[in-house]
Amino acid sequence: MDRFVRALKPDGSWADVDYGGKARSGWQPAEHVARLRAMVGSVAKNEGNRAETLAAVHRAFAFWIKSDLQCPNWWYNNIGMPKELAACGILLGKDLLPEEKRFLTEVLMPRSKIAMTGQNRQWLAGNTLMFGLLKRDEAVVGEAAAVIWNEVQVVEKEGIQPDASYHQHGPQQQFGNYGLAFAVEIGRWATMLGGTPWALPPAKLEAYRLFLLDGVAWVCWRGVMDVGACGRQFQPGSPVSKASSVARAMECAAGFDRDHAAAYLAAAKRNQPGAANDLTGNRFFWRSDGMVQRNAEWSATLKMSSNRVIGSEIVNDENLSGYHLGDGMLLFYRSGSEYQDIFPVWDWQKLPGTTCAQNELPRSNRSSVARDFIGGISDGRSGMAVMDYARDGASAHKAWFFNDSTVVCLGAAIQGDTKEKVVTTLDQCLVQGPVKAQREGKTAPLSPGTVSGIEWVEHGTFRYSLLEKSPVVMTAGPAAGNWSRIYRNPNTPKADVTKPVFCLTIDHGAQPKDARYAYAVSPAGEAARAKVLVNTADLQAVQLSPDLTGIIFWKAGVFTTASGAPITVDQPCVALLDATKRELRVADPTQKLATVHVTLGSGIKTVVFPTGGQAGTAVVVR
Repeated sequence: MDRFVRALKPDGSWADVDYGGKARSGWQPAEHVARLRAMVGSVAKNEGNRAETLAAVHRAFAFWIKSDLQCPNWWYNNIGMPKELAACGILLGKDLLPEEKRFLTEVLMPRSKIAMTGQNRQWLAGNTLMFGLLKRDEAVVGEAAAVIWNEVQVVEKEGIQPDASYHQHGPQQQFGNYGLAFAVEIGRWATMLGGTPWALPPAKLEAYRLFLLDGVAWVCWRGVMDVGACGRQFQPGSPVSKASSVARAMECAAGFDRDHAAAYLAAAKRNQPGAANDLTGNRFFWRSDGMVQRNAEWSATLKMSSNRVIGSEIVNDENLSGYHLGDGMLLFYRSGSEYQDIFPVWDWQKLPGTTCAQNELPRSNRSSVARDFIGGISDGRSGMAVMDYARDGASAHKAWFFNDSTVVCLGAAIQGDTKEKVVTTLDQCLVQGPVKAQREGKTAPLSPGTVSGIEWVEHGTFRYSLLEKSPVVMTAGPAAGNWSRIYRNPNTPKADVTKPVFCLTIDHGAQPKDARYAYAVSPAGEAARAKVLVNTADLQAVQLSPDLTGIIFWKAGVFTTASGAPITVDQPCVALLDATKRELRVADPTQKLATVHVTLGSGIKTVVFPTGGQAGTAVVVR
């Protein structure tokens, strides 16, 4: 803190803070409040020369009171600055001057009245609670605490979803943005209010636990948060810093939800660089159009969107290139460093897993695939997802099938009506080592360019097997870019960035007609452990194991099992057949159907689909 005290000018300002800044994110004057908060913390802990630091606190506080600076972004005025300055007032206690308390209670905190929804509402309620503490008004504290805890519930609007994801700004997955703030703030208030009349009600713990252990825990891998879970924030180090915040939230929760402390601490432990992973299986987020597959060594994450779920947003000049984030982005993690700060040099028209027309990258404040046959099905060990893709002149029937060792990716009915090429990207990540390929049973290093007849390509720790012969285009080398392509505020790094990038694609050409692809991703050195049975515009099916088959009925029709038994459906749907258990899981990706009739042999079963928050989940037919 000494450097802040020494640099403080007599009028209570700092020479290096831009007090005239008008940025909507990274607002420059907020640095003044951050330094003030740091000095107050030093005073509260009796560090160093307390009297000198306290004098500097009062000067800096007086400057802010006189200036009462306002940001063009309402969040700083109504949430951010009241939150930090109210905390300063509470920490100062008896050292808070009358004019400082008057500013807080009569000017600043009244701007932070409880309103809005989701995490914004929770922030405002937290500020109101601090307002009550400053005024020593127990009624205000109690009312605000009730609002905070009311947000800890499973809802079908903004907040914790029935599938343990989190929505804000409409039906939009927000694990790493508003959802992460929610996890941190609820943990903070639960800790601070523990043992008081306003403590977290035990009945609320179940929803909070669901979100942390069945939601957030699935999208963090060895010290990084999945790119698809980060929301709109792709600043340098974002996935790492967000994963670190998750780990701290887990440790915090272990302190007040003690019956489940072991689960929280296990989540924090596995969420470290190089950590062993003990959270395995398949998780489908039906409310957010996402799927995660994890085993002990690697993780795969799929991010889709639909006419029900927003894929990405641009707010405050953040996420300027993320138009295709919800277009079926499929990422693979092993070390966790595969996509570390790749954002300024990524080709955002070739996000891994996507099939996109290579038009000029559009920008849209809210970006989604505007179709509804998009969803999935999971048995907890394996799963499958489907996407009726149509955007900007390109369309495809896309499907993904996951087991504990392999991900099979299918595309059929690929069409294009633009002059630009349509491209499917198998992966685009940082270079992890040499690239080699097998052709006609012979393995050799693979040089950049277009190659045909490839059986598989290996790069780093993953193998990409071509299950239908297609020419592939491979590049591996320096790629240049700038962070301003991603976000723009005063903190955006100015210098250009160069990083080594590996990219593997299938080029379907301009205006393709009924093109298709089939490839699998597995650990390097291991063959794909799944078999493609059908890949047409009407039917896609993969045998995931000897007893498990995933089936996508794009239209009413019949699929014949390996034993010769037919399965007939009278509506488009998806199904997962477990031959050993003699179970058929059936789901409606559109989340619109009331029923589907399934014929198994000579028997007809009427499947009644769930509604409300469970719409899109599977029904088991035995």
